Amino acid sequence: MKKLFLMLLAMLLALTSLSGLAEQDAEIPDTDLAEYTLLQGFVMDVQSDLLLVQTRDGLTVEAQITEDTVFEGKDVTIGDFIEIVYNGIMTRSLPAKITAQVVRDHMLMGLVSELTETGFTMTFGEDVYQVNADASLLEGIQDGMFVYVFFNGATTRSLPAQLTALHIRGQETIGTVTEMVEGGFTMTVAGEEIPYHVAIPEDALLFAQVEPGMEVIVITDGVMTASLEAILVNATEVLALPVAQELYDLSGIVTEISEGFVMIETFDGQTIQVNTSDETLREGKEIAVGDFIHVTYNGQMTFSLPAQVFGMKLACYTHAGVVGEITEGQFVLEAEGTTVLVRADADQLASLEAGMEVIVYTNGIMTASLPAQVTAEWIAAVQIDVE
Repeated sequence: MKKLFLMLLAMLLALTSLSGLAEQDAEIPDTDLAEYTLLQGFVMDVQSDLLLVQTRDGLTVEAQITEDTVFEGKDVTIGDFIEIVYNGIMTRSLPAKITAQVVRDHMLMGLVSELTETGFTMTFGEDVYQVNADASLLEGIQDGMFVYVFFNGATTRSLPAQLTALHIRGQETIGTVTEMVEGGFTMTVAGEEIPYHVAIPEDALLFAQVEPGMEVIVITDGVMTASLEAILVNATEVLALPVAQELYDLSGIVTEISEGFVMIETFDGQTIQVNTSDETLREGKEIAVGDFIHVTYNGQMTFSLPAQVFGMKLACYTHAGVVGEITEGQFVLEAEGTTVLVRADADQLASLEAGMEVIVYTNGIMTASLPAQVTAEWIAAVQIDVE
């Protein structure tokens, strides 16, 4: 089940980057291309202003991210093999530092077939690709294996499309580390009665500090030896299994907006300070005092007065218009040339009259029916200034 979840997650990530992979080039500044240098490597850490990358020859590089850095492909995650365009300037520090002009993180996946010395055919649904790769990348790749291929985003217009692999992630096993042993660790795998003994060669890439109890993804070289005591595998990469973060939602009326936080009052009368940062996502209209908003947070709330949370996302979904026909449980809202059917409770409807201008706050969900339908969470009359 966990492997299926991981595959589905990776599929979603890859599909978001499939459109126009071959046709969209990075917007490299208009200057002599000879001044630019390519760096390729594995992502060891991801921060808001830098990427820590390790090249195949073991060089660790800190790539600085600026507001001018252009990103291609999917979101960068630890373990990805990426290509960075920079201006050729690299410091002699440890780690070395560069400034990223373009970050390319393109990945495709599929089933291997027709394996040759120079590559293989990869099929994903109805999509077929001819993957060209160095012999070193093809070690352990077998017909029928499901693989992830990292490349620079360039594909040919031929049938099938061709691409050149920068890195191939092959056979993977997901399990829970049980014990650290000399040269590696043991782990249990769902559905397997015999434990796995994972050997970690000197050239293996560790993207996680392995310890007992950790759930990990082990990428192997394709060689597996089974005995009565354990299944022996050699790791080429070890990654921590991504953990889905549980998210929480709270809502209320905005009472104050200040730099770095928003104050809201919930329907049960609780005042909460929602702290924000540059990483806080915002959806819907720009928030103003008096608006009803939804706050997504990680479930952590202080015991202070007022209680405080960190807002991962602030959302304010509105429909402004004129109240039309009011019936039991709903009313018609004429909004910006369209008609919306608003479901509302009795208390909300009791305060409405036909012809009144209102703002309807919702949870952002609207049906695709005609007319479209929404559910009111808060209804505010539009204040009209009288001179």
